[in-house]
Amino acid sequence: MYAIRTNGNKVEKRFNKLLQKLSKNVKVRMKKALKENPYPSPTYKNATAINTKIEKKGKIYGYEVTGGDRILFDIYDEPIKTVMILYAGDDKGEQKFLEKYAK
Repeated sequence: MYAIRTNGNKVEKRFNKLLQKLSKNVKVRMKKALKENPYPSPTYKNATAINTKIEKKGKIYGYEVTGGDRILFDIYDEPIKTVMILYAGDDKGEQKFLEKYAK
């Protein structure tokens, strides 16, 4: 199991704001994907896989929460298995974040 952490107070506030507007089922599915296996599925097209919404975006990973909301994160396996949330918000902000930080 991976622990879910945020990269600072600003990201934590955005992540919590995103969680508040999600339905219970979407929250459960997202947390399950991030905690159990946050890596992209080798069979991305398989809609039954729990982590089909996870994609590699340069050096980091992205999870499409809803049609307009995204989470960008990095994965650490050592010393403690951790998913570090780097960005939480809409797809416009995601593009700005990727241009600035993911090169």
